[in-house]
Amino acid sequence: MVHQLSLFQCIDDDSFELFISTMTIMAGNPPVLFSNLSRVWKPNDGYDIERSNSKNQLVELNRIRLSRELPLELLVGPEKSSKLSYSLLKEFADKDLPIELDCVASNETDDDSPWALTISDIPAAGGSRKVSVQTISESVILSVAGQDSSLSKFLEELGYIESYKFVTIGVKFHLKNDLMLVIYKIWDVEKKCQITKGGYLIKAFVNVSRGTDIERINQAENTLVALRKDLQGYVDLSVPDRKSMDSRLDYLNDNL
Repeated sequence: MVHQLSLFQCIDDDSFELFISTMTIMAGNPPVLFSNLSRVWKPNDGYDIERSNSKNQLVELNRIRLSRELPLELLVGPEKSSKLSYSLLKEFADKDLPIELDCVASNETDDDSPWALTISDIPAAGGSRKVSVQTISESVILSVAGQDSSLSKFLEELGYIESYKFVTIGVKFHLKNDLMLVIYKIWDVEKKCQITKGGYLIKAFVNVSRGTDIERINQAENTLVALRKDLQGYVDLSVPDRKSMDSRLDYLNDNL
């Protein structure tokens, strides 16, 4: 479990090159390209799920997110994989899903690579907060034991069904005090369309391993506030509406 402190913003496609140049100077290192596949699962409403525990306390239903890295060569082919750079993200600016569905499907069923299983709480309330603070529980699943077993079957037996999946492609910068800044685009796999067409999402965050480590939390907050001040007037990092980061199923009357 980690406590993640973060700030967010977005920029349009035309601002990407300048932002990358600015962050490269600030970080002192070039950006690192990444791509991830995420699968979001929700409780199966076909089951009669108890909504209270033995103490008569409300039990909230949460989505589970599975994510793993997508090999970058799947995006461009093995012959171009040695020339990968942040400019690849510019090439995908207006494109729909830049990876074939059968490649996504084969990556889903590949049980040799680990999955990260994540459950997130809604960020802490408080209109005066300088940064968003969210508790995230994550486990890395290396393998699933048993004959003809798979992670999908395991989650289905737990009473979950897959809700949707998406591909994230972006670049990340490592800055001082464990500050990470990522700029990325998102594609809906089922609809084969880009959700972030016209712009990029920006997330700056620091993970703190212990919620009782007040000194580390204060340092993380000050680091994020300092970055916001450095970028002020160019990219105004801000705290998003906490409801937009709520993974509970009851928040939205949805089928997501």
